[in-house]
Amino acid sequence: MKKVHVIRCVAWAAAGIWAQTAGADGFRNPPDTAAALGKAGNHIVWVDDASAVFYNPANLVDVPSSQLQVSSLVGYSRADYNGQLGQSETENPWSLLPAVALASPLHATDQETDLALGFGVHAPFGRKTHWENDGPLPLKTEMSVIDASPELAWRVTDSVSVGAGLDMYYGQLKFRQLLPFGPGSHVEADADGYAVGGNAGITWRITPDQRLALTYRSPFDLKFSGDLETENLPSPPLPPAVPESDFDTTFRFPTIVALGYGIRLTETVRMEAKVEWLQFSRFKTMKIGVGDNAPVAGALGLSDMPQNWDDTWTFGIGPEWRFARDWTLRAGYVYLPSPIPDGTFAPTALDVDQSVVSVGLGYQRGCHAVDLAYAIGIFDERHVGASQQDTYAFEGHLAALTYTYAF
Repeated sequence: MKKVHVIRCVAWAAAGIWAQTAGADGFRNPPDTAAALGKAGNHIVWVDDASAVFYNPANLVDVPSSQLQVSSLVGYSRADYNGQLGQSETENPWSLLPAVALASPLHATDQETDLALGFGVHAPFGRKTHWENDGPLPLKTEMSVIDASPELAWRVTDSVSVGAGLDMYYGQLKFRQLLPFGPGSHVEADADGYAVGGNAGITWRITPDQRLALTYRSPFDLKFSGDLETENLPSPPLPPAVPESDFDTTFRFPTIVALGYGIRLTETVRMEAKVEWLQFSRFKTMKIGVGDNAPVAGALGLSDMPQNWDDTWTFGIGPEWRFARDWTLRAGYVYLPSPIPDGTFAPTALDVDQSVVSVGLGYQRGCHAVDLAYAIGIFDERHVGASQQDTYAFEGHLAALTYTYAF
């Protein structure tokens, strides 16, 4: 019975190695900036500041002057487990996601920018899960992917602008699994990797008060390579283990396509709706290489593991109201379905269908702008296992602060 329990826990650690906190949207992080979070991520049509480098590069030509933007998003996320292994809860629920964006007009005619440049650094993918050490799921996993993106935008006509850029990714991956073979018995991995992708956007100004926007982010494969460490693994019952071996695994990140429609209802009220497709079905199997520790990995069930994720569609709406000369109020709603089927759900892949409701406030005076936002996740419970006997309950909150300086 002990061996079955160990195999189940370690296999879960590997199967969920992307280190997800309670959420949805696969391993994608929330929006980076307060204006986007205040509209629940529905922010590809009416984005007219430096954050266009993250959401729609075509709109960089709408940024009136050079801008520097600094953002910080704070997340609180926790999960509770109740099932066949007992009860447990996650620890260290706080996380921080910083972002920096630059935008600069390059050429203007007739008081309109027709060529613009942007550059941004943010963390579009990742998250973490830390289950308590003394519970039945003593797992700690962390993954983060940083993206550095140079972008170029061109106003093709008075009504159409296009933009495109390069995504240069750097990822870090860590996990630690405590094992019930005595004090200090554990398996631990530390790895990193690089990948390159691309993104593009187009915005069509149908009328002065209506717009359509289409954005695309290319898929990419990120291979993590590093070391696997083992300590106090008894042989028998396990095959002989070496203290340190090579480690590698590859994550297949999705194609992302979004379509947005925006309308200006009055001089002070505008709204946008967005639908988005994420090709998570690229993530079908997780392969893990552990070098000299391959026999131990095989005994613990760490061979090729099916994932069989599903493609997802998200949809949402985000209005904003400039209720005073310097003040803007934002709100938003988005529905995020989970791509992970019950058959491959793992306690380190805490993904569940959710709705997100948000509110935001912006202030702009002269060359300075400050935005604040708060969002709350409304989660379903998730029931998995052969008889749906394992139950996961979730709680999640997000807050963001963005400062923009125009020069």
